[in-house]
Order: sequence, then C-alpha cells, then structure tokens
Amino acid sequence: MGYFSVGDSVEVVGHEDGFWGSYYEAKIIKQTEEQECDQFLVEYQTLEDDDKNLIQQTVNAKYLRPVPPKIQGSAKFKLNDQVDVWANDGWWVGRVMQVVPHKHKYTGSDRTRVFVWFDSTQEEIDYQLCKLRVHQDWDNGDWVSKKQEDNTKKRRFGDDYDSTPVFQQQGSKRIFHTDGVCTSWTVETY
Repeated sequence: MGYFSVGDSVEVVGHEDGFWGSYYEAKIIKQTEEQECDQFLVEYQTLEDDDKNLIQQTVNAKYLRPVPPKIQGSAKFKLNDQVDVWANDGWWVGRVMQVVPHKHKYTGSDRTRVFVWFDSTQEEIDYQLCKLRVHQDWDNGDWVSKKQEDNTKKRRFGDDYDSTPVFQQQGSKRIFHTDGVCTSWTVETY
C-alpha cells in the first residue's frame, strides 16, 4: 500500500455499524511504528470531539483512499446514478431516484432537488444538487466512476419521464403517486 504519505489528504471509509457507505475527509498525520501493518494516524477534517478538537484515529490503510477528483458535468444526474451526498459531516453513497429541476422565481438560481435512496439506511431523502457528487471507487490505484448501475431499468427524467411506480428493496416498497399536478411518495415496510 505505497499510495499514502504523511500530509496526504484522504477519505476514510466508514467501516463500523452506522457508518457503512460513508467517507470522511482526513489528513494523514503519521504512519504507525509497525510499518508492515499499514496503519496510519489520521486527523478528520470535519469530525470534532465534545471540546471542538478535530478527532484523530489510527486507521488501517485498507480503509483509506485519496480524495476523488472532481468530475466535469456531474450536475446532470439521472435515475440510478450512483452518487455521494454530503450529509452529517461526510459523504454517503446512494442512488438517484428522482431529479426535480427548479429555478428560483426571482433570481433564476438553480434549486434542483435530487431524491436519493440509501441502501445502508433503507431511506430516500431529497437534497439540493450542490450536495451531490458522482460516486467513484478507488480500485488498485485507479479511480472508477460508477455513474449508473445496470441492475435496474434505466429511465430518463424530464418531459418523457416514465413514471412507472416500480421499486423494491429488502422488504420496503417505494410507491409513486401522481395526480397530474402533485407528486408524492409513500414508503411502506412489510
């Protein structure tokens, strides 16, 4: 694991209960004394203790990755695109379920909302577009973008939106309701 050095900006992969599917920004402070263990002391850049000090933790290199590069044109998300959402001081992996374009009435600023499904929590939550980035995996020293998953039917949003109300995930069902004017979502668990 010769990818990391002291001073590098990295992301720590959440690997404990309640943190699966998340990434936290950190800086490598030092490598531990046992070189063969690939352990690093990191200082999180967004996580603080009760006294407002940045939290430090020893982390195995297998839970580290460099900060992913920005992808141009990432603001055009479609159904089932894999994304990272900035929430709770970290990036959380999810899938786009709906994109609702909207411009501010007076300023014309983009207020697009994106509904994201999180497998880790079995929740769908809407976010402003500025809180999302394309999800990328760090695979043997290379960045691999997973803009779309191929395991579900792909649909486009916009004038030709296919509103077929189909979605099931591990015992929960997402139901689409529309009356031509209003759109609402109901999640039933059974």
